[in-house]
Amino acid sequence: MKTFPFFFALGLLLLLTLQLKSESILGSLQIGGNFQSDSYYYLRDSTIESAEAPEKILSNNYLFLTLSTNNLNLDLRFESYQNPILGFDSRYQGSGIPYRSLTYKSDLINITVGNFYEQFGSGMIFRAYEERNLGIDNSLEGVRIEFSPYDGLAMKGVIGKQRHFWSTSKAIVRGLDAEISLSALFPKPFQKMPINLGASLVSRYQPDLDSKYKLPENVLAFSTRFELFFDWLSLNLEYAHKINDPTYRNKFSYNNGNGINLNISTFTEGASLLLNFHRYDNMEFRTDREAKSLELLLNYLPSLTKQHQYSLPAFYSASTQGNGEEGIQIEFNYTLPKNFPLVGSDYETNLNAGFSFVKSIDTTRIDDFTYKSNFWGLGKILFYQDVFFELRRKVSKPLDITLAYIGQIYNKDVMENEGSPLYGKVRNHTLVGEFIYSIDRRNSLRWEIQHMWSKNDSTVLSDDKKNGNWLALLIEHSIAPHWYFSIIDHWNYGNANKNFRAHYIKAIITFIRMTTRISLGFGRETGGIVCIGGVCRQVPISYGFNLSITTSF
Repeated sequence: MKTFPFFFALGLLLLLTLQLKSESILGSLQIGGNFQSDSYYYLRDSTIESAEAPEKILSNNYLFLTLSTNNLNLDLRFESYQNPILGFDSRYQGSGIPYRSLTYKSDLINITVGNFYEQFGSGMIFRAYEERNLGIDNSLEGVRIEFSPYDGLAMKGVIGKQRHFWSTSKAIVRGLDAEISLSALFPKPFQKMPINLGASLVSRYQPDLDSKYKLPENVLAFSTRFELFFDWLSLNLEYAHKINDPTYRNKFSYNNGNGINLNISTFTEGASLLLNFHRYDNMEFRTDREAKSLELLLNYLPSLTKQHQYSLPAFYSASTQGNGEEGIQIEFNYTLPKNFPLVGSDYETNLNAGFSFVKSIDTTRIDDFTYKSNFWGLGKILFYQDVFFELRRKVSKPLDITLAYIGQIYNKDVMENEGSPLYGKVRNHTLVGEFIYSIDRRNSLRWEIQHMWSKNDSTVLSDDKKNGNWLALLIEHSIAPHWYFSIIDHWNYGNANKNFRAHYIKAIITFIRMTTRISLGFGRETGGIVCIGGVCRQVPISYGFNLSITTSF
């Protein structure tokens, strides 16, 4: 990442040269970007044993700028962590410009040098992306070439090294991807049956410096995918295979890896049905064999489970177990028409229900480094299961209500303790009621009440601050179009340890104007697991002030 001055100077030189060459280019110059700042002032709260920071104030800041003119685009992102807020890796500490990218675009070919994000298929063998709320930035620093000689045929190749905080990984990543749209290439036979075919190839090179094991230096992964679309149906199938890749995370297993994703959606007027299946066996892929946690992830394994929007069931969100899991997800959505029998009303009612479960795969150990895996077998260990039902209804012109039930079984040992027995499984049932009342054109109130009945199936340790029954209440007053005032209380009244039966109360004031959002909060935060798409990070319990600012231009 020390090559920034070169890229910056080269980009500006090219842009200025083109601008001086043609006034039309100068007229087409566009400058845009966005800014985000998240700052916390941490206070000590002995009741909840909140996390402390010796600096007291911690702050994450990001400024993104993009300059474009005709076929050229220059992107820069400045980041400053003074120091990283709690829950983010401390190695982010510092300031700099870790993302800089120069792209040339034409109808035939696109060329990017510098940093870029990319994904092949669903991401099972390669995904370079940013998820700021999780502290993930896996951009690749190198070269990307995209080539599209015909409508319906697209190819791309990448080579580079992955970002690792303020440096790059030791490994080199090489990848190729191709996608064909049969309906675009052959309109007549595939006009009513659009089909897309794709294939990807990724290779990671990392020198073998280990004195104990003989490790493969070049690890190859490939995938194929098939997509089919109708007016009433969509089907997406992808299979991936990875050559043996012994790592710390898979306990130096020499098994090959494989994965399959199947997504089927069927829909008609007012109704839809979603069916998903996946199986992952030794499919975690990183650019360093010793990497842990969220470090240097080279691929992304889509989750099966629903991302619950309510805070109490979100306590127990499932993280994808890339080295061995199998599961299914079913979700049904139906909108009852106006004046439906037994329901009545001049407004529609929406029903949403679903079920999912994830278990271990069926394996038999052969020796310390290999095992036999039964592709069609299902393991005995339940990782996660949920069932939910949600009703959304507009009762009258000013009043909207949502009622929901969520039941979960959450294997806390697998999700939070790498499978070692400690907490056992958490079994819970949550009821939710949400009510939105419009007082007039500018003012509205939102009430939310949640109750969770929760029980661990093993002895709860005294340092487990999140167990037992919970009650959550939220009240929000919005004054359109700018102001929002909220107060929320999470009460862990059923904790097995009486010392942790605490209220987590927080007040938030938010101001929004055009593209700018400013939010100021004060109070306690419950901490725990934060998950997005099956990727999770730990957030500590905290107490204090927080200020968040976002804007774009």
